[in-house]
Amino acid sequence: MINKLKKSIFFKNSFFYTIGGMMSPLLGFIMLPVYTNYLSPGEYGIMTTTQTLVGMFQIFLVLSLHGAITRFYYDFLDNKVKQKRYLGSIFIFVFVFSSLILLTLILFYEEIGSLLFTNIPIKPFFFYLILISWLSALLSLPLALLRAQEKAGLFVSVNIIQTVLTMCLTIYFIIFKGLGAESALMSQLMVLVLVVLLLYLYSFKFIEFRVEINFIKQSLIFSLPLLPHVASGWIIASSDRVILEKFVNLNELGIYALAVQVSMVLSIFYTSVNNALVPRYTLLRKENKEIESQKLLKTFLYIVIIFGIISIPIAMLATNILSSDSYNQSIWLIPFLLIGHIIKGVYFIPVAKLFYAKNTKAIATSSTIAAIINIIINIVFIPIIGIFGAILSTIIAELCRTILIYTASNEKIFN
Repeated sequence: MINKLKKSIFFKNSFFYTIGGMMSPLLGFIMLPVYTNYLSPGEYGIMTTTQTLVGMFQIFLVLSLHGAITRFYYDFLDNKVKQKRYLGSIFIFVFVFSSLILLTLILFYEEIGSLLFTNIPIKPFFFYLILISWLSALLSLPLALLRAQEKAGLFVSVNIIQTVLTMCLTIYFIIFKGLGAESALMSQLMVLVLVVLLLYLYSFKFIEFRVEINFIKQSLIFSLPLLPHVASGWIIASSDRVILEKFVNLNELGIYALAVQVSMVLSIFYTSVNNALVPRYTLLRKENKEIESQKLLKTFLYIVIIFGIISIPIAMLATNILSSDSYNQSIWLIPFLLIGHIIKGVYFIPVAKLFYAKNTKAIATSSTIAAIINIIINIVFIPIIGIFGAILSTIIAELCRTILIYTASNEKIFN
């Protein structure tokens, strides 16, 4: 069994992607004593809420075309010229499109910022938000290329470098410069500039700078139906903090944000394994290896269940040890948030099948319905029961989305 695992590309890449994906939550854990001792819960709430909104803006800046790269890349394995032209078309389109949106957001920053923030200052946090979102959108393309090429080692190296640099700069800005909530955002922005430049230099040898409209059209037909799927993931996981910011004080927001940050470690772990699952599953299906592909999905299910259960006591204990007393209330919120992430992990299995079949409509439909349910519960219950309304909305939305997608795919969880 050990020898089989050593030879398995899926397990090898899962290991690498997990290390790479866990860099961000690892940074959060290492920084917990710094954040909770040098930032008030209110400052921590400002910082994490701004970071949360990055996810929403990034989704619409890239139009899910990074997902198209991980799928269409395999259609050109036998034609490197077309593959380079395809990648060049997508890279150029995303750069131009996202840059135009960025300029529009800068021009109307007061109007848009006032809609997003009630208690958080628009200056400078809205500008951190849009610049980090733009750079993150650009970064998603070369990272998708690394995934498609199954270069997990390089993927991990990039994440490690990015995490270490961000951590060092954040510590410097918080402790020695006393920049408060701006510290992590400023560090993230500076490091993103460097990483984006380096990865684009790497990607250029796989790209021909030539735009072919047909490639862009095919990719948009594939990726645009995924927008509700991707956006719903953000809505279910993060919109609660945006709504909470308007109904609770910043200290409560910070306590809830800490519980979310800790519980997100499990979600990022699942996503990291899924980063290895999707290209490996796609390749197995392309090679008509049905039995192997089914075993792969079943293995992923076991990973979701086992790691989900053991994460609950570990996350609570780690938070108790690493955070200061003013954040203790967040410890008892963590188990409920982890339940939502476990449900989300199970959801990835039918998505992999539908993704291969290019049936993104079913994914979009289930995600849209779940997102709507999430927003309704947040709006109704947050003004009444505060952060507990946000927890309730997350669990119910993830459960609805999972049931809908399994129904749409006619797939049983255990088969």
